[in-house]
Amino acid sequence: MTYAGYSAYNRIANTIDCREMILVKLLDGTVRFVQAARAGLEAGNPKIKGENISKAIAIISELDCSLDREMGGSLVENLSGLYRYVLNRLTLANLRNDNRILGEVEGLLLTIKEGFSEALKQISSEALSDHSLSYQPASQKGICFAA
Repeated sequence: MTYAGYSAYNRIANTIDCREMILVKLLDGTVRFVQAARAGLEAGNPKIKGENISKAIAIISELDCSLDREMGGSLVENLSGLYRYVLNRLTLANLRNDNRILGEVEGLLLTIKEGFSEALKQISSEALSDHSLSYQPASQKGICFAA
């Protein structure tokens, strides 16, 4: 006998990506929010600009809060500092209506996203090449990504 809850759990479990992929998707979404804020600023629409900057700030704040500061060492401290810098720049861009600052933030976020994307590809390829071990997300191997 199959229970409806178990079936629903299995359907959802098969669609959820690993934590590292979720991180990349969150960063991609944050880039899109910054791009939308830039478009709102260029169109003279402060509502669109403000809403999208707020969404980007919310995601970056959560990413910073989710860092494992006990396990990550200097890497986590550097990433946290970068997240805080991005938060400060987003706030300043919002206050000054500065598209140049938003462009800077967009570039930083793209660089962070590309770095995590490459790390995820490397982890995935290593897991596929080692047939004796089953894949475990990096957070279970002693490396903790920020999501």
